[in-house]
Amino acid sequence: MSARADRSIVDWWRHLRPAVSQTTERVAADGLIAFSPVWAAAAIFSLAGDRGMLVFRDGVLLGLMTWAAIAVALLLVWRPRWTALLFLLAGVMLTRYAVAMPVAGNNKMIAAFMNASILVICAHAVLRYSNAAEMRENIYENMRVVARALLAIMYFYGIFHKINTDFLDPRVSCAVALYMPLADGFGLQHNLTGKYLAIWSTFIVEAIAIVSLYWKRWFAVGLLLALMFHFVIPISVYSWYMDFSSLVLALYILSVPREVSQRFYDSSARMFRLLRDRFGALGQALPFGIVIGGAVALVAVLSLFSRQAHIAPSHAYQSVWVLMWVAYGGISMLFLAEAALSHLPWRGTPGPRRALWLYALPAALFIVCTAPYVGLRTEASIAMFSNLHTEAGVSNHLLMPQPPYLFPYQSDVAMIKASSDPDLQHFADRNQGLVMFSLKERLRKKPEAWVTYELNGVRHERATAQSLGAFTHASFWERKLLIFKHVDFARPKVCTH
Repeated sequence: MSARADRSIVDWWRHLRPAVSQTTERVAADGLIAFSPVWAAAAIFSLAGDRGMLVFRDGVLLGLMTWAAIAVALLLVWRPRWTALLFLLAGVMLTRYAVAMPVAGNNKMIAAFMNASILVICAHAVLRYSNAAEMRENIYENMRVVARALLAIMYFYGIFHKINTDFLDPRVSCAVALYMPLADGFGLQHNLTGKYLAIWSTFIVEAIAIVSLYWKRWFAVGLLLALMFHFVIPISVYSWYMDFSSLVLALYILSVPREVSQRFYDSSARMFRLLRDRFGALGQALPFGIVIGGAVALVAVLSLFSRQAHIAPSHAYQSVWVLMWVAYGGISMLFLAEAALSHLPWRGTPGPRRALWLYALPAALFIVCTAPYVGLRTEASIAMFSNLHTEAGVSNHLLMPQPPYLFPYQSDVAMIKASSDPDLQHFADRNQGLVMFSLKERLRKKPEAWVTYELNGVRHERATAQSLGAFTHASFWERKLLIFKHVDFARPKVCTH
C-alpha cells in the first residue's frame, strides 16, 4: 500500500474517531451536558403540574420556590454546560419537596432521591478532586450508577405491587383504565383481548426493562420498549403523566452506555447548531417557540370549534402540555432510540466498579417502597395505578394476603358517613374511608369541621379535631413522612391512581 493511501486512511480515522472515541473529559462533559437540559425539562413538566403552587394557592413560600425552580431550570436548558446550575436546580427542587411534604407523587419522590444524589455526588467530587476534568468524570460516572439503580427499583415495584387480584381483573385494572382512552379512537376500548394485552404487557415491558438496565450488551431492547411505553402513557390523559415520563427519559440518558449518551448529545447539538447558523443567535430558541405557540394555538382552535358548551381551563391547560410532551418527548426519544440502535449490540468495555456508598440512597428508596406492607404510608411508594389494597390488615396482593404490619397506621379505617367538610362528605357519598391518621390530619387542618364515621362496627357522631385529639396525635416527622390513600372496600377494587 502506498504512503499516500496510508495517510488517507489515517486522516479518515482521525476524522471518524471523535464520533466513536473521545477523551475522558469530553465524554464526561457530553454526558453531563446531555443530561442537564433533559433533567431541567423533567423539572419543568413536574412544576407545571402543580397549578396551585404556580398561582400561590399553596402559600407564598412554595409559590416563590416553584417560580425560582422554573427560572433555574430554564437557565439550565439555555446553558447546559454550567454544571453549577444542575447543582442549584437539584438543591431548589429538593428543598421545595421537603417544604411541601407530605407529597403523594411517586415521580416527585423518585426525583427527590435523584436530586439528593446529585447534591451528594457533586459535593463529594468537589471535596475530592481539584482537577475539573476529573471532577466532571467522577460526577458523571457516579450519577449513572444512581440513575440506573433508581430505574431498576421503580420497575421492580412497578411489577411487584401489581401482583394483585384486581390489577389482573380486566373489569377494573389500572392497565385497562389507561388502555381504553388510547383504544377508543380505534373502536377497541371494550375488546377483551386488548384489555388482557394491556395488563400483561405491563409486566413484560417492565421486566425486560429491569434486565436490560444491567445486561448492557442488549440494553437497547429494554430501552426501546420503555421509551415507547413512556411516550404513550401521557397521551392517554388519564393523569398528569408528562412529569413521570420526562423523569424516566432523563434517568435513561444517564443509564445508557457512555457512547450512546454522547451520540444523543451530538444529534441534539447538531440540530441547534444548524438553527443557530441559519437564523442567528435566536435560532436556538426557535423550536421552543414553535412547539409552545403551536400547542397553544391548536388547543385554542379546537376549543373554539368544540361541540361542548364549555371546556374547563384545567383541561385546556393539560392539553397544551400533552402536545408539548408529544413534540419534546417524540423528538428526544427518537434521538435516543437512534443512538441506542447504532450501538446494538453494545460491545464496549464496562467501566471500573464504583463505590458502594452510591447505593445508599437507592437502597433507602427500596425500603421506603415496602411501606404499604408494613403498615406505613400507601402513597408515594411506587404503587401508582396498581390497584393495590393493604389497609385494615387485609390485602389483595397475591403474595401477601395478610400484610405483616410492623406499624399500626393502616390498622384502623374510619368509614365516613357524614361531614360538614365537602371533601370528607365526598368520601361519605362514595362509601369510602380514611385511615384514622389521615382523618385526624384533615380535621387538624379544619378544626371547625365535624365528621360522623364508623370504626370497627361502632358509629361515632360529629367528631371534631378537639374530640379526636388531632392536634397532638402525631409528631412533626410523622406528619411530614406519612401519607395515605383513601380506602375503598368495594370489590373488585376499581382503579383510582
